[in-house]
Amino acid sequence: MTLKLAIIGSVSQATLREEDLIPSFTTELEYQIGRNGAFLALPENFPLRDRLASVIGEAQDAFNEDATELREDADAGDIINSLCDALDTFSPPYCSFGAHLGDGADFGFWPSMDAIEELPHGTSEDSEQGEDCKEVNDHGNVTVWSGGKAVLELV
Repeated sequence: MTLKLAIIGSVSQATLREEDLIPSFTTELEYQIGRNGAFLALPENFPLRDRLASVIGEAQDAFNEDATELREDADAGDIINSLCDALDTFSPPYCSFGAHLGDGADFGFWPSMDAIEELPHGTSEDSEQGEDCKEVNDHGNVTVWSGGKAVLELV
């Protein structure tokens, strides 16, 4: 059984307010945990499950009792960083969770173009030899290969 990874795209758009980002990121983390329940129920994955649950608890504790305002003693920046790190667990290969390069108020799962650029050019057959590679077609579409399988396709 393997971890089900997130789909590339936005999770939160058009806001940098901590009061908006924390609930959005927490909801996404809860969704990713839920869809990976069987994986996280395996004994060898208990440490990951517990770490993710701890991050959610910290995010929930950051708000007052009616969950409308951040508590004054909450370190929202640290909570947001912890949520981003936790969400990154579910990022597809050669992707990460964070702000979009073209729009700093668009948070989600995005390809890491720097990491993809560093890959050697090759084909699925080349990747079977043990080294990940990228294949770029004449339209500029990129396929990242690993172990003979396409792990990322950018059209």
